[in-house]
Amino acid sequence: MTKLRNAIEAEFVVDIPPQFEKHADAAMLRLQALYPNCRLVWKGDTISIGSSGGIAEDQLRKDILHAVYREKIYAETLVTREALVAAVTSR
Repeated sequence: MTKLRNAIEAEFVVDIPPQFEKHADAAMLRLQALYPNCRLVWKGDTISIGSSGGIAEDQLRKDILHAVYREKIYAETLVTREALVAAVTSR
């Protein structure tokens, strides 16, 4: 792997509350599309992030927490959304 000149290696962690932990893997998969140059690793109750500069830590932290929250909402409302689609599309 080639290192870029002037690239700053950044490492930090984002704490994930217990009620969101089971949604972290799916959220991390979605985040890889947004941040392909970051390394995201699930470590118990945190997501460890490694990146090569150019990404604001605050923005990345915000995006991670938002993605985990959205994944939880998606999972919790899936049954209701499936029932609505079935009711609308069936005759």
